[in-house]
Amino acid sequence: MNSKIILGLAFVAISIGLYGVTNAKPAETPKPTTSPEVTYKVWRVKHELAKGAKLTRGHLMVEYLPQAKAALVGIDSDIDLDWDEPMFAVKDLSVGDIVSDDVVAMPGESDYLNVVLQSGFVPYNVTVPGKDVVGGTISAGDLVDISVLSTPSQNLSTDQTVSDIQHLTMMPLLAQIKVLDMVLPEKSLDSLNRDDDSEVTLILQVTNQQLARLTVASRVAEIAVHKSLGEAYANDLVADSADIIRVQGRASGIREFRFN
Repeated sequence: MNSKIILGLAFVAISIGLYGVTNAKPAETPKPTTSPEVTYKVWRVKHELAKGAKLTRGHLMVEYLPQAKAALVGIDSDIDLDWDEPMFAVKDLSVGDIVSDDVVAMPGESDYLNVVLQSGFVPYNVTVPGKDVVGGTISAGDLVDISVLSTPSQNLSTDQTVSDIQHLTMMPLLAQIKVLDMVLPEKSLDSLNRDDDSEVTLILQVTNQQLARLTVASRVAEIAVHKSLGEAYANDLVADSADIIRVQGRASGIREFRFN
């Protein structure tokens, strides 16, 4: 009897053990965790750019390079460009080229003028009162028109007041002149326009002939610089005193004259 009980208990124990073995779930193997892919932000050229060209966001596109590909071109961090300052290409750039600080120059840098000055041109400094830099903010890379205010009986480059108002004239001198750089006090251009004592030095890109004309003009007339609206509008910068006031013996018609 006892042996039957023992055999029964053994059978039950074996059955329970077999059930546990057959229904036990295998331990789950932890899934390997994958790290996010490391990429670096770069700027690529969308259109061909010549040496000295001014870069804008429209010329470039953003791309994110995987770390391995970035390493092949010597990049190990994001490329951040300073869009608050004008930038110019230091060499010809082709479509797809990566733009970094190594291929751009900014005003004030030691090699900047050599980068932006085109062949056949020379730099020329012209200093004008801040109030005469009219037509909106002028920055490096902009085009300007230059006009002269003169009278036959006075040298307005030195005289502070005009006594011969009957023969005062304003004439265009040069059009579409590129500004290479601009040196001004630490003031906004608006405050310069209101401050008679402030002066702005513009570094212009000119030919030898244009340099000669500017040199003569700076000795005999007052020079004014205007942000250019285009060569077609440069000849509109013409007026004399008869356009503004009635002068005895001269036509008195008043025509509209605007500084642009």
